[in-house]
Amino acid sequence: MTTLFAVMSRRALTRGTASHGPVYRIRTVLWQPGFRTLARDRTLAVEEHLSVRLPARKRWSQLADVLIEHGTGAPRAAETGASHPGALVVAVHDGSRCWMRLGAGGTVLALEAAVPGDPEESWGTLASLAHAWLVAGLPAEEFGSVGPAVNGASVAPYAVHSGVGLAVLQPPEPVPR
Repeated sequence: MTTLFAVMSRRALTRGTASHGPVYRIRTVLWQPGFRTLARDRTLAVEEHLSVRLPARKRWSQLADVLIEHGTGAPRAAETGASHPGALVVAVHDGSRCWMRLGAGGTVLALEAAVPGDPEESWGTLASLAHAWLVAGLPAEEFGSVGPAVNGASVAPYAVHSGVGLAVLQPPEPVPR
């Protein structure tokens, strides 16, 4: 099984208000021990991006690499992505469900949290991991097949736990027949 580690840091550039969401600068380091499958045949990838929660001031939303907003459905994720062409990842969520548009090609994944409660912050974390995944040169379609774990807590595919820190991305175990 291939394991991909990610370490993320987040710095607030603006704080959220009643009418505008927060803006963060995210730095992610992806590391795949013992394998050379990342972009340019490296085991380490470092990237920075701007993550914006909508609604936001227009200048921030137009600069965003990652957009997160409340809403439902793949069409909404595609529409938001089309109106913000600079955003590589768009996450539209409603409670435990999220629709994530990855890349300009229009791949939209339907995700569902496997833990109780409101995973709102987790969707932003997962969207930032997806951005790092794409920047590292990994295929958008394969992001949906990994089982993310955040802060060391292993979870089922398409599930996230709240928090920013160490993340582990692993393909799901084969189902015995």
